[in-house]
Amino acid sequence: MQLYFRRAGKGFPIIILHGLYGNSDNWTTIARQLSAQYNVIVPDLRNHGRSPHHPVHTYNQIREDVIELMDTLHINKCIMLGHSMGGKTAMQIALDMPERLHKLVVVDIAPVNYSSLTGFSHIAIRHLNMMHTLLNTDLDSFTRREDIALHWAEHIPDADTRQFLLKNLQRKDKGFEWRINLRALARYLPHILNGMDTFSENHPVIQVPTLFVKGENSDYLQPEMFSQIKTIFKNSQIAVIPDAGHWLHVEQPEQFMKTIQIFFEKEQCFQR
Repeated sequence: MQLYFRRAGKGFPIIILHGLYGNSDNWTTIARQLSAQYNVIVPDLRNHGRSPHHPVHTYNQIREDVIELMDTLHINKCIMLGHSMGGKTAMQIALDMPERLHKLVVVDIAPVNYSSLTGFSHIAIRHLNMMHTLLNTDLDSFTRREDIALHWAEHIPDADTRQFLLKNLQRKDKGFEWRINLRALARYLPHILNGMDTFSENHPVIQVPTLFVKGENSDYLQPEMFSQIKTIFKNSQIAVIPDAGHWLHVEQPEQFMKTIQIFFEKEQCFQR
């Protein structure tokens, strides 16, 4: 699949992979800053943004899309940064094709099955609730984004989350339509929340230098997951961004940039 992408700067390539319900727009500020030193490529992943819609949405397929993009751009090896769903995709590439990665940054996600931690985890329930709300929104009934946000408020109480989701709407002649392939994402939501069975069952060892970045206030990456991360990613370190949640690159952009730039510029490995 030929993905839509944004590209800026010159130098060693960095590919940034956004999360679920996101797109390349979410990373414009970070990409602009990195482009002063690097060749930064930010694609819209399948079923998101301006990239094609497809009925299948698995990590294997997303991995193939990203590798196809790298091959099209003649990128043999890159630094890869992935947030949430994009982080899982990046970890899948590190597992299957480590030779394509120079370094890896995984933002606020872990190699665990989020829907099976405690039956249905609160994270899974949160996503199921959001998806149910979006699927049951009759966009033809609205002419203003503000009214849609108000309609969502009862089931999606966090205002920042509502604003984030609103970015997936585009205006048509009379009303709005989704930029995301909502039906496919809903169908594959259990896989998106899981998708890491290979990591948990086979305990592979990945030597790609890796930085895991956690938002201090986020519940996606918890301290009890750190030992599993260290078992799988032998050459890794973990950084915590204070006063930040799941979208830490938006909430604390300066601290986030400082953290990843130190990692990019550090040549030695972390294994002891």
